[in-house]
Parts: sequence; structure tokens; C-alpha cells
Amino acid sequence: MKHVKNERGMTLIIVLLTITVFSVLGLAVMGASVNNVKQVKKAETDIQTVDAAEMGVQYYNTLLKDFFHEQIALKKNEVKTLIENDYANKIPLTDEKIEEYEKKLGEKLIEAFDSSILFPNVGSALNKDIDVPTKTYFKIKNVTDLPSCPTCNTIAKEDVEQIELTYESYGYTNQQPEKKLTGKFIFTFSINKEEIREKLIPAQNHDYTTLIQRPTNVTACSSETFGNGTNGRDVFNKVNCSYDQLISVEKPSEITDSQLVFDKGVQFIQTMNKGIENSTLYITGVTGTTTVFNKQVNGIHNSKIFVQGNTRIETVNQGIHNSTIVIVGNTKFGDGSDKLKKLTHSSIYVIGNADMTDIDFTQFDSTAKICVKGTITGDSSLYNYPIYSESFNKITFDQNCSLGVIQDGDKTIEISDQFMDWAEEVKPIVTYN
Repeated sequence: MKHVKNERGMTLIIVLLTITVFSVLGLAVMGASVNNVKQVKKAETDIQTVDAAEMGVQYYNTLLKDFFHEQIALKKNEVKTLIENDYANKIPLTDEKIEEYEKKLGEKLIEAFDSSILFPNVGSALNKDIDVPTKTYFKIKNVTDLPSCPTCNTIAKEDVEQIELTYESYGYTNQQPEKKLTGKFIFTFSINKEEIREKLIPAQNHDYTTLIQRPTNVTACSSETFGNGTNGRDVFNKVNCSYDQLISVEKPSEITDSQLVFDKGVQFIQTMNKGIENSTLYITGVTGTTTVFNKQVNGIHNSKIFVQGNTRIETVNQGIHNSTIVIVGNTKFGDGSDKLKKLTHSSIYVIGNADMTDIDFTQFDSTAKICVKGTITGDSSLYNYPIYSESFNKITFDQNCSLGVIQDGDKTIEISDQFMDWAEEVKPIVTYN
């Protein structure tokens, strides 16, 4: 019995030793685990901080790319105008001149960057929160004092020019030590000389005075030649006359099948009941005299009218059809509520300015046109109709109002939209510190 009791004491000692050993081992394992968790958490934080700095690089790189793309698009027209002005001043377009344009463009881009919110060391565009709860954010600091364009200062022509700048992106997470990345941004651009071509300008013929010839089969006549019609009205019916004095037609009735030359001007004072038909009127007035077609002219059909001097066509009730009118002077169409109505298969050429305040545009059709060498006064919607002004849009004026190309004119340059190239994407060169 005594032997058994001794063995029970040994068993207790062994159990206690075992518990002690496992407790020590457990504490060691637990300590190691806690330490590993801390290390993992620190590593994750470091990674998050680096990620934040990398986000700063990507963010700032995108801002830079968008900024320079926008600026070069804005400066494109400035460079184009500079090239055109130099050409007009007979400055040759050499490779050295292209290099000079590129250098000026680079200077303009750098100047724009210097005054932008992307340049200051502190600015709303240079700081950004990523995750507020974990206090994760980045800052862009130490941007190059000014970007440089090392290739812009070279005399020899380069394939492309490039603007360079460096900056630092700092990442922050949970108030841990910051992580810094250094980025280098490179923006390339060039002017393509092959897209700038010299060409001849075909001279457009706008000599509208040649459209209507002075009638030759007319004889000198006095104001008494046109007789009186019914109801005491003056009638030009199959009259071929040249008048050498100012003619005032007090009560005009009609002009039909006639060839009339008015070398000292003419004024139709009252309503022309039956209008003008199958006739040619060639009017050269005295300086200061205005040719007046008083209200109302009931239609102008199959006729030609040439007027030298200022003109007022107050009302044409039945419109102008299959006719040509050339006015060498300023012209007023319509008079208040009375309007020039309808224009079909006809052309009106004004070598001067035109007041179109009182024209009924809605009754013009595609077979008609009014061409004005000077300026036009009237509703802005008039250009929706076949009305063209050289001062408003010379291209459409030439397309619709030129009588043809008469000979090669002066030289000019044609600059295509693709004369300037720039990088679509520039990846930053990143250095981890």
C-alpha cells in the first residue's frame, strides 16, 4: 500500500510538469502569432501607403495629360495664324522655321502650366482623400520649378519635341510613415511640315456688270415717247428708247416687251399696275440719285434690270420670276409692312450693301438667290434661305455667287487639321523611395 501512494505522487508531478511545458509553449506560440499579426498589419499598411502614392502618380499623370491635350488644342489655332501671317509676309517655310514654331508652342504650353492649379506645391488639385475612415490619402509635392523643353532649344530639327517635368507623390495611411514615389512626365508634340502646302487661289469672277449688256437697238427718245395708257397711266409697250434726262414716271401702268436705257436715272412714283414683263431696263443714274421702284410693282417676269447707283425696291406683290437684277450700289428691299414677295428662277446681285429688313423670305425657293458683295441688314434667319454675303461667309458666297474662275490668282497656304501631332498617352517614369 505504501508503494502505491508513492507512485500517485509521481503522477501528480508529471501532470504539473506537462501543464507547465504546454503553457510555456502556448504562450510562445501566442506571442509569435501576435507578432506575426503585427508584422502582417504593418506590411499591409505599407502596401496601402505605397498604393496611395501610386494612385497619386496615376491621378496627377491623368491631370497632366488632359491639361496638355487641352492646351495644345487651344494653342493650335494660334500657331496656325502665326504660320499664315508669316507666309503673308513672304517668310519662307523652312525646317528651321518649323523648329521655331515648335519652340514657341513649347513656351506657350509651359507658360499655361505655370499659371494653372497643377503647378503650385499646394493646391486643391494636388491633394486627394482615398479612404477617410483609415485616413488614406495622397499629396503631390515638389513639382519641377518649371517644366523644360530640352529639344526646343536645339537648332537641328527633331522628329518630336518634348516637355518634361518631375514631381513627388506621397502616400499616407493610418498616420503611418509616408511613402514617396518620384514621377517624370514627358509630353511630346510636333508640327508636320508635309501638312502645310502652298497652293494657287483661283480667282473668282464676281463682275456682275457683265451679266446684263446695255441694249444697242435703241434710239434717243424724249420723255414724251412713252404714251398714256388707259385711265391716264404711262405705258411702256414695245418701246425701245434711250433717255438722256431724269425720267419720273408719275402713273406707271406697265413695261412690256421693251428695251429701255435711262442714262440720267428713273423713278417710278406710283403703283405699276401690270408690272414689268419681257423687258430690259438699263439704268445709270446721276450721283446722289436713288432709283425707286415705288410700291407697288405687280410682278417682274422674264426681264433684266441693271441699276447703277443706290436703289429702293419697295414692293413686288406678284414676285420676281425668271429674271436677273444687277444693282451697283446700296439697296433697300421692301418698305415697312410692304415686302418683296416671292423669288423663283431668278437672281439678284448687289454690288454694295443690302437692307433686307422687309423681305418675305418664306416665299423664296431653291431656284432663286440673292448675292450681296457687301453687308446685309436684316433678321439673322435670312441666311437659312438662298441669300449670300461675301462679308458674312466668303466660302459659301464663292460657291453660290461666282460666275466662274477666270484665272489663277495669288498663292496661299493650306494647313490641314493634322498639321500638329501630340502624344495620346505618356506613361510616367516612377522611382520608389
